[in-house]
Amino acid sequence: MKNRILIYVLLLLFASPVVMADEINLGQVYRQLDEAIEHTDEYVLQRENRIKEAKTALVNARDDKKRYEICRQLYDEYRPYMNDSAIHYIDRCITLAEGLGNRVQVQECQIQLAWQCTESGMYYEAMDILHSIDTEQISDARSLNQYHSTLAHLYSELGYYCKVPRLQQAYYAKGDQYRQLIDPTVCSSDEALQIKEVTCFGAGDAQGALRYSDMRLKQVKEGSHEFAIVAFYRYLDYQLSGDSVQARYWVTQSALSDVRNAVMDQGAMWELANLLMADGDMDRAYRYIHFAWQCASKFNTVKRNSQISPVLTAISDNYEASLKRANRQLLYLAIVASLLAALFLGILFYSNSQRKKLARARNELSASNTQLAELNAQLSDLNSRMRQTNIKLNESNRVKDEYVGRFIHLCSFYIDRLDEMRKRIHKMVKSKDLDALYKFTEGNDLRDKNLTDLYEMFDSTFLHLFPNFVNDFNALLKPECRISLPDEGVLGTDLRIFALIRLGIEDSSRIAEFLHYSVNTIYNYRARVKNGALDDRDAFESQVKAIGM
Repeated sequence: MKNRILIYVLLLLFASPVVMADEINLGQVYRQLDEAIEHTDEYVLQRENRIKEAKTALVNARDDKKRYEICRQLYDEYRPYMNDSAIHYIDRCITLAEGLGNRVQVQECQIQLAWQCTESGMYYEAMDILHSIDTEQISDARSLNQYHSTLAHLYSELGYYCKVPRLQQAYYAKGDQYRQLIDPTVCSSDEALQIKEVTCFGAGDAQGALRYSDMRLKQVKEGSHEFAIVAFYRYLDYQLSGDSVQARYWVTQSALSDVRNAVMDQGAMWELANLLMADGDMDRAYRYIHFAWQCASKFNTVKRNSQISPVLTAISDNYEASLKRANRQLLYLAIVASLLAALFLGILFYSNSQRKKLARARNELSASNTQLAELNAQLSDLNSRMRQTNIKLNESNRVKDEYVGRFIHLCSFYIDRLDEMRKRIHKMVKSKDLDALYKFTEGNDLRDKNLTDLYEMFDSTFLHLFPNFVNDFNALLKPECRISLPDEGVLGTDLRIFALIRLGIEDSSRIAEFLHYSVNTIYNYRARVKNGALDDRDAFESQVKAIGM
């Protein structure tokens, strides 16, 4: 059994995907990170969709057991994404587990809450939560391991960010003390390897830490959130070993995985910006720290904000220093340019005097050309207006000629009809047939027939002059408001009103007089049709007047 374990460990060591320093192209890796940052919105949308689905499932959950499972899922989604929401859902898990009477789940969630507080820099809150847990009541071995692991992580974090050497050593020692209480037999493989890696790191054994990191790297999927964590620890290991190229490579890989997984707790990006600032790559450092600041604002923890603020200040100071250097260089160049200008001033004076004479002549010619161009433009505009006027005049003459001819014909028609009526009445008077005469003049049939003939004559004449009027008119209306001819060749009242407007008769009283309606009726007809206009109703009648032009 021991031989099999030894062989397995050796295979892990030799098969681990280690990247050699001479194979690393940091510029290419940085470009991959830049491209990922450009697509941040897509990665965030993927996580937001998962959160939305989980929240929908939570609303539809029928019992507290299912609600607990979904709240744990939401906690896992929010844990690296939004600290306040992560704390909210793990705290809700504690409430649900208490309601279910599941003490193991309550303890697990309390430990997770302490871990989340540690990750977000809420060290005092994490300490209070952990000290409130009675370890004698922890019956589950994995929960006890997680409890000790969280305490070890808490003190390691305190040691990492502590600036007082004596306290830093005390925190690291306390973390090691709790780490030694972890039972490796009930840990996951990655947890066990991480404990060994951190132990070697704390002891200053960079090579030992990297051996365990190689094993961890073999077990995680490249590009996953777990990969980002392993890559960040490798960065720390290579920093300890003094290999700056590998350190920069792995911290960039960690940041790249964080961006692609929409992780807002951007510790790796902050570290990378620090390294780039030290390398003098201020533009890239500024872009990365600005991105980390945006992520930190969304994650909303004091820890990241306090880390990023000094880097932003340092970058700003460096930019200011660079600007001052550039200003000094610009001043030197200005002095040199002034000397050169003085040197050539005498030569230029003579040349300029000659150039001014030529320029005056050119300006006069240019002014003449400009005036000529303006006159040509005015003439062209006048010609265009004259063409339009001629078109309208020709159209008006055509309509006038047509209607004059129809009017003459109509006058002749009604003269004949009146003469026929005179003869008929004369005959009735001569024969003293008063009853027939009374019946002939009693009703409105004669007037109605004459109006019908008049409207038929008007409709046929108008449609002869404007055969496409109905289609063009309907094109100005909404589909549901368009008007159909009641009969072939008959306009109807709506179209007849606007036909008169097309002919230039716009006054409602004149239209009412012609059509034998009241002025209010004509006004209502016009308003109703204009309300169905496809565009601006106020411009509708102007558009009707332009039909056939």
